[in-house]
Amino acid sequence: MKPTITLLTALLLAPLTAMCAPKPSGDTGRYLKIVRAYADCMIERGRDTYGKEHSPLFAEALDRRTLKMLEGDALKKAKALTFEEWLIRPNDRMLTGANPMHCLNLYQVLYALTEITGEKRYAAEADASLKYFFEHCQSPVTGLLYWGEHAGWDLLNDVPIKSHRHEFYRPWVLWERCWNLAPEACEKFAHGLWEHQIGDKKTGLYSRHGDISGKNPIPADAPYPRHGGFYIETWAFAYKRTQDKVFLKAIETVVDLQERMRLSGGMVVGGNLKSPGTRKAQDVGFAVSLWEAAALLPEPLAAKLRTVARANDIPASEDVAPKLKSPNLWSGGYGGAGGQIAGPANLLLLRYGQMKPEQYRERILAVADLHLSNPVNLDFPLHPDIFGKVIYLMLNAHEMTGDARYLDRADELARKAVELFLSDGCPLPKATHKHDHYEAVTNGDSLMMSLLQLWAARQNPPRKLSLIYTDR
Repeated sequence: MKPTITLLTALLLAPLTAMCAPKPSGDTGRYLKIVRAYADCMIERGRDTYGKEHSPLFAEALDRRTLKMLEGDALKKAKALTFEEWLIRPNDRMLTGANPMHCLNLYQVLYALTEITGEKRYAAEADASLKYFFEHCQSPVTGLLYWGEHAGWDLLNDVPIKSHRHEFYRPWVLWERCWNLAPEACEKFAHGLWEHQIGDKKTGLYSRHGDISGKNPIPADAPYPRHGGFYIETWAFAYKRTQDKVFLKAIETVVDLQERMRLSGGMVVGGNLKSPGTRKAQDVGFAVSLWEAAALLPEPLAAKLRTVARANDIPASEDVAPKLKSPNLWSGGYGGAGGQIAGPANLLLLRYGQMKPEQYRERILAVADLHLSNPVNLDFPLHPDIFGKVIYLMLNAHEMTGDARYLDRADELARKAVELFLSDGCPLPKATHKHDHYEAVTNGDSLMMSLLQLWAARQNPPRKLSLIYTDR
């Protein structure tokens, strides 16, 4: 595959390392230019040109100087990073592979760019990548895909990479597109999710860790509601496309399981059944998933999902923001305090958009207000996704209130993010502001999607894009 080099990208990539992403110029178009430069670079230099079989898949990690997959000293340096250094677990990384779930917001950006510019090539490149992945990177035994939290596809050897553990990393929000591109693979995946992710078909017990290979017993000891919600969304769409009632059975089985595990008068409980200390009331992500799925399902199951979703909302009597005293709002990554504040607020925004529970408005704005003036802490590695989360929060707070302070703060944070992650001229954001390579697991795609949303909010009149927040 030899993608066409656009004039903009040619200017950005020549000569050698003078790959200049546009610098902020004071005009509202600067963010669109930055995002287009990122997309063009990923399309033209970030594809699978490795191993015996080349493909339209996107590489997970790239050297920002050579725009090739990491190798030699650069690869050794990246591999040597510890969890303590940047809050990314070693077994979550795909340094020589591809993983569309890590790149979900890149795909969303590509589809949005076609929507904005009218250039069909962006959507066509996303389609080609997803079609290839679904048709070539699926277990023939279980139907599960090599993606998510712990698995991927090795671009050097054209085989699965990492473990065979199947775990959703994000909700997959591109089912409509993927069913149109690869319907047989999507249906096989949906069946595999029931057959090989749910360990006990009678009780519905499952683990967030399934087995892609089909060689090991299916665990049934960690039924986290967040993941169950992702399965239910998948099955709901599969039912919409196939009318296969096995998907209705799968949905009801998992919903009934969660209802049995509900706290008395409160939210559903998740965690590892073998580790009682991990079992606690879960966030409203389960409610978000059930509400989305209900719109695709027949009655009375749809009504049941909506009832369970309402029961999993945070009570109005609960303290508004008990986590607002966090010592650091800007620590991202796995377990980072920043993600534990902005992330949940954005989750409440999704639920607020579904049915406007008024008890969420105060919580959302309390977190937004906390970020209005809190200075960015540069003492430890910042991930691009924390900026994406906070910019998204600011944009939505502005939409809720009309208060220009939130929009101005989004602009200020966007300029800071460009300075930290893109100021050296490469159109790919750094993995962190202290680590020079590009790596999808720190969600540079989320930052780019937020910049695109900021561009849209700054248009006159503001423009609505078909973008869905997925960092939940």
